[in-house]
Amino acid sequence: MNATMKLDTVADLALRVAAVRDSVALPGLESTVEELGERRRYDAGRWYLGTASSSRTIARDLVRTEEEREICQGCPVRDRCLSLAVLTGDTDDSIHGGLLPVQQREVGAALQQQGNGVVLRLPSRVEAVPEPRTA
Repeated sequence: MNATMKLDTVADLALRVAAVRDSVALPGLESTVEELGERRRYDAGRWYLGTASSSRTIARDLVRTEEEREICQGCPVRDRCLSLAVLTGDTDDSIHGGLLPVQQREVGAALQQQGNGVVLRLPSRVEAVPEPRTA
């Protein structure tokens, strides 16, 4: 797959993300990807490309990540992994669903164009909500 995907492929992937979003609750989505994804069998660092401010290029990422992206092709939760990244906006620095960050953002943009673009931000930590005061 090219770094910049064909429009019909992007639209198809956006529809898949929308289908996952509509059928799986976000907490369940996250745990499913972590428990059943192929990436659990490998060092977690292998899926990260570095920060967006690094001097990397798309061409270098394509070469370096060919094996990781191939592993994703056979993953049973590939669509869910991509959906988790797109729906939470976590598309900056790692491979999800076999796609590079730039490709993940293309899918997110297509999802928004289809009118299905709800992007959820997961909190980095859960904070306690104070109990309401009763008089």
